[in-house]
Amino acid sequence: MTSHYLLLFLLSYLCSLSSSTPFPAHQQNLLTTLFGPDYNPLFIPVKNESVSQEVFLEATLQKIIDVDMDKGIFTTLVWLDMHWEDDYLKWDPEEYGGVDRLHLPPSRVWTPDIFLFNDITGHFEDDLKRDNPFLVVDSDGHVRWIPPLVLKTMCDFTGNSQETEHCELKFGSWVYNANQLDLISKISSMDLEGYTAHPVWDLESASLERHETKYDCCPEAFVDITYAIRFHTKSVWSLM
Repeated sequence: MTSHYLLLFLLSYLCSLSSSTPFPAHQQNLLTTLFGPDYNPLFIPVKNESVSQEVFLEATLQKIIDVDMDKGIFTTLVWLDMHWEDDYLKWDPEEYGGVDRLHLPPSRVWTPDIFLFNDITGHFEDDLKRDNPFLVVDSDGHVRWIPPLVLKTMCDFTGNSQETEHCELKFGSWVYNANQLDLISKISSMDLEGYTAHPVWDLESASLERHETKYDCCPEAFVDITYAIRFHTKSVWSLM
């Protein structure tokens, strides 16, 4: 008898599911609402023009790939972890079937124009702006984007195996000044939790500094976050 009632309950539940709006349909309705004529991914998504767009940036050093002493090229694998608030991408999940998160290609939404100032490839921006991986948008407007990047940067190496080598990764906005876009880091160094040791180079440190700099072009200051990576050659004994 109990199994009979259980079967009836399951059939009733399945029928209610089939009659409700499918989850993808709720997502589509939400996308149509969010990305109407009022949303433009070219403009900073702040409704109050008197405040700057805050972008929180953390860099995770995954590994040192190569150190070319002769050419002064430093190759690394880095994950850029960025998050910010988009005032135009907020909604009530109850109005959209419980949808409280979207996974979207970066080209659909505003993303900060982060530039690697000592990039030598000339295509850092193209690598950053790829539509894979997707970014995550929560219903409260919080956007998080973690693109993995192979970086090639220009560095001044000593070439002396007895000395510590040093290379910087300088990230900042190319267009927006400090009054428009502020870069913030919640930690005082690169994240090294997932770092894979190099067979030749020992990592000493990966510190962080935030700068506000005025250039000849403009009266306003521009913000950058610069990571200073220090490393040295492993001892002869450790390589044997």
